[in-house]
Amino acid sequence: MKNIIQIICVLVFLLLSEVLLAESYYDEISLQGKWKFSIGDDMQWAEKKYDDTSWDNIYVPSRWEEQGYQGYNGFAWYRKNVVIPKSFQNRIVFIELGYIDDVDEVYFNGELIGRSGSFPPFSETAYNSFRRYSIPKHLININEDNTIAVRAFDSQLEGGIVRGNVRIVAAEIAIEPDINMNGQWDFNTGIKPNNSGRILVPGNWENQGFFNYDGFAVYYKTVNVSSQLANQKLIFIAGRIDDDDQLFINGKFIGETGDLNGNYNTDMHLEFRNYFIPEGVIKSGKNYIEIKVLDRGGEGGILEGTIGLISQKNFIKYWRMKRQRK
Repeated sequence: MKNIIQIICVLVFLLLSEVLLAESYYDEISLQGKWKFSIGDDMQWAEKKYDDTSWDNIYVPSRWEEQGYQGYNGFAWYRKNVVIPKSFQNRIVFIELGYIDDVDEVYFNGELIGRSGSFPPFSETAYNSFRRYSIPKHLININEDNTIAVRAFDSQLEGGIVRGNVRIVAAEIAIEPDINMNGQWDFNTGIKPNNSGRILVPGNWENQGFFNYDGFAVYYKTVNVSSQLANQKLIFIAGRIDDDDQLFINGKFIGETGDLNGNYNTDMHLEFRNYFIPEGVIKSGKNYIEIKVLDRGGEGGILEGTIGLISQKNFIKYWRMKRQRK
């Protein structure tokens, strides 16, 4: 009886999590149905042009144990081609893959766009995390084939893309920064950089090897800025961060949301960050970006949104377009 109650509690939790993540979308493409599938592991399988015609067909979402792989634990890959219609153009686009047991990396047209959990040798499950990853605008081919590749690892029991909504969705108008910084950042826990690791941005750190970690962490990277852009009024867009953060550029404090040294505001994690950069801070050539984050509980880190530098001119243009098309 105790086991049954525990199972029911887990299912209720997963259902509520998916409901809470649901949004109103402008359009969607269902990915439910047949995918190409192979057990094993080869990073060439992430490539858009890889020939997967000899692979098995498998139904998604469903456990692979129910489709001829009973008792298999280990690596496997899914692949699917999908045409993205014009209605998705200039929108924020997400891929939702329901629940994957245990670990995954997702590639879109050959580029990594999201991961949850940790692969061996230090495997860490993320079976109870709803997969929802942003697809960068520059990766999307409108009215053409786009390739989705999912690398999965199952350590025990059920495996694969097991349940939940599986689709690509178009949300509100997308902001297009002059320099897009979504992707890999240097990262470590603590308050100061120590060059100890990398992380995919956006994405919560619990799903990237820092399960149950609450406290300070720092993101940092160096970016090249043209002289033409450096001479303009610039804004740094940092997405939605849980919970508090401070932004530094070239060692200079630019701004903060929340208070790393003060009391917690329960709504702070809902705020998307926009920081206006004083003239002269951004230089032509290499610039060092550092974001300090304090997570006070639950998920933490740079969770979602577009990260990067945008000129004030393009920032105003985006907001006017968003207001008109809302």
